[in-house]
Amino acid sequence: MGATWTDPNGLQDYHNVRVCYQHNSEQLALQGDPQPDGSWMYTNADGTVHTISAERASKFMEQTQQNATLMMDMLSKLQSTGQFTPPVDTEAQPA
Repeated sequence: MGATWTDPNGLQDYHNVRVCYQHNSEQLALQGDPQPDGSWMYTNADGTVHTISAERASKFMEQTQQNATLMMDMLSKLQSTGQFTPPVDTEAQPA
């Protein structure tokens, strides 16, 4: 979609709207590197860059900390009532 203006001298000025596919994964960005402004950036092998702003990264970190604290409290209560035992790592042997 677009529009074209023609001036009195016959010169044209084009204004077109272009639709393109854009993909940005904040989850991938957090697997990348912190940037000087506090944002995070990850670049795929194909050159696609994924970013997350400093503000959104900070909010994610705060929420993750709250969730981890809540989970630790839940695990402590389960352990104190004997309803939870830590898993034991083992390897299965083929029969």
